[in-house]
Amino acid sequence: MRKKNVLFVSEASYLSTGYATYSREVLNRLHKSGKYNIAEFSIYGGSQDKRRETIPWKNYPNLPEPGNEEQNKAYNLDPVNAFGKWRFERVCVDFKPDVVLSIRDWWMDAFIQNSSLRKYFKWIWMPTVDGAPQNEEWIDSFADADAVLTYSEWAIGVLNSQSDIINVKQSAPPAASEEFSPVPNKSAHKERMGIDPSNKIIGTVMRNQRRKLFPDLFEAFSKYLKKTGSNNTYLYCHTSYPDNGWNIPKLLQQNEISSRVLFTYVCQTCSHVGFHKFSDAVRPCEKCNNLSSKMSSVGVGVDVQALANIYNMFDVYVQPANSEGFGVPIVEAAACGVPVVATDYSAMESEVRKLKGYPVRLKTKYLEMETGCYRGIPDQDHMVEIFENLLDRPEPMRAAEGLKTRKAYEDNYCWNKTAETWEKLIDELEMANWDRPLSLGNPDIEVPSGKFKSNKELIDFLITQVLDEPRLINSYPINKVLRDLNFGSFRPNPGGYFYGELSIFNRVTPMPFSPDSVISGFKKKAQEKNFWEQARVGNVQFPKEEWL
Repeated sequence: MRKKNVLFVSEASYLSTGYATYSREVLNRLHKSGKYNIAEFSIYGGSQDKRRETIPWKNYPNLPEPGNEEQNKAYNLDPVNAFGKWRFERVCVDFKPDVVLSIRDWWMDAFIQNSSLRKYFKWIWMPTVDGAPQNEEWIDSFADADAVLTYSEWAIGVLNSQSDIINVKQSAPPAASEEFSPVPNKSAHKERMGIDPSNKIIGTVMRNQRRKLFPDLFEAFSKYLKKTGSNNTYLYCHTSYPDNGWNIPKLLQQNEISSRVLFTYVCQTCSHVGFHKFSDAVRPCEKCNNLSSKMSSVGVGVDVQALANIYNMFDVYVQPANSEGFGVPIVEAAACGVPVVATDYSAMESEVRKLKGYPVRLKTKYLEMETGCYRGIPDQDHMVEIFENLLDRPEPMRAAEGLKTRKAYEDNYCWNKTAETWEKLIDELEMANWDRPLSLGNPDIEVPSGKFKSNKELIDFLITQVLDEPRLINSYPINKVLRDLNFGSFRPNPGGYFYGELSIFNRVTPMPFSPDSVISGFKKKAQEKNFWEQARVGNVQFPKEEWL
């Protein structure tokens, strides 16, 4: 029997993002097993990126080739193309995957469900579930996957409570890289890093986004200082400014904590990593003296060892977010033997308990309009109590707490176990059949005028006679088409089958929607299906492209 063809769709595995790290760790282990033909569809990866040469499996880049006007024009037609939509079928025709793996949000991966070639591959999806309840549209997509993994046990509970047809298997959480481990002596490490060993550090590693609750953290830290009168406790924030989140300097001033908060700065000239109280988004580098030291960000990051050094300065790690799909820094901090504190909601609820950490009870929950999910707000006073409890202990007790945290990490998080979970599911799924007979739609069929008694009859005709996909009758995406047709208008939405809900990604004016619009849309979809069906059996020849 031949090896299964396994296609992993995610961010390029050679990048430094969370998704990329997960892809790299799992793919390396699947590749080393020798059981599969592996290919990676690298979102944010380009054909001319030299880092592709380090990948031992087949690689498909998603970015258009520089200077190729035709590719760039096609890429820019749809925002979802940034996540792979525009090339997915081309990759499938070339590689013929038995199994497609993906690990991202619904709005990044829904195009896989809607692919013209969906019937020819099995799909294992690990979507981000960071709030409850999940949108009905997302639930419909999850149900279409052949198997669903989650990042947390909490997510399993959410999905099972909303649907009994989603094939939820188990969680396959990330772990930390080997570099994240405790230092032998925290006081000596602080001294090496330029910190007074007697100082206590509350630390966090979070991008400056709205869901990362820096206002709540700063206010809680201010309350802690006022309550305890501590003059040797600092807050360390490995975060970004400016970014799309909070006004950091204003929050510091409001809470009167500017002199007690440290930030990571990375020099763009000499790459020196240092930490300082906030003075500006850019400051002089203490090593090369150039005005080129910037606060850390996605584009201005530090390497794994530097980040591990930062975690190991912390006496307590805190994650005050309103929700998390997982929260990788919590696990990384625990791997360094740092006790963890996190909001008692979403994936953090599972993580903090598995790591024998300290959940911060919710002050309230609110319904987020854009997603329809509840978000949690941590109780600041409870956060202060936890800080007091952990930091007021003598140093030997704090060290013992760190050892307990590290042991809990070792017991619950392991990349080998995570990869084995994926391997088991891949092995359970049957081989694909890319040699099926042609299955064509009928885009040229005449749609009889005045024959249909209702809009539903029209749509059912289009599904069965034009698109030739009867499985879609009464599906959630098609019901949306019917709803919008009855209403007479729609709002376009990236990721949807045809027309989607109003969301954070879709603040546009409603557009008129008529039977003619629906007929045109279905015929266009049938034409697309027919093209890829012909390509599948070799009746369409593609020119040799550099990115293949």
